[in-house]
Amino acid sequence: MARAATKRMGAEYEDDLELARRVSLGDVDAFNKFYAHHADLVFGFIFHQLNGARTDAEEIWQDTFVAAIRMLPSYQGQGRLLSWLCGIARHKVADYWRRRNVTGSSALTALPADLRELMDSGPLPDEVLNRSALRVRLIEALAELPDDYRFALLARYAEECSVEDVARQLGRSYKAAESLLSRAKAALRAVLSGRKEDFE
Repeated sequence: MARAATKRMGAEYEDDLELARRVSLGDVDAFNKFYAHHADLVFGFIFHQLNGARTDAEEIWQDTFVAAIRMLPSYQGQGRLLSWLCGIARHKVADYWRRRNVTGSSALTALPADLRELMDSGPLPDEVLNRSALRVRLIEALAELPDDYRFALLARYAEECSVEDVARQLGRSYKAAESLLSRAKAALRAVLSGRKEDFE
């Protein structure tokens, strides 16, 4: 099982590398895929780091994508592409706060007590997504998950799809979708708690 999970993650890193390579070469279809897969999550990451300052978030989001396109040839698959993009965004947000002389008490960090509570009580992701202090951490954690886990969680808890709808979108049975969601929630909690686990 662990070997299969590692193989799948390796394939996803290779997919990210290939996508980055094609975007760097000016492939329009690849750029559209790159944008569709990552734009909203990166914007959400920035938006919640800025406590909902939409105009500033949009400006930083644009700067992030301009910088990312310029830097794509340097992407070597050292992490998922979404994680790499969030790293660029984090630097842009840090610059934003520095320009405003805002220090450590800003929105750059989530509340450790809330994260401990999450790990102890294990609330469902839809409960957590309504707590803005944790959204940045959640977006970062989602970036670390396999694509099918991330898709299932976002469809079920962010887009409020039924399990039946998730199953249909993934081309799986209802029971298989339920099982996938259960594993995806466990994986999300593992990432949030800092545990290194093979995803299955």
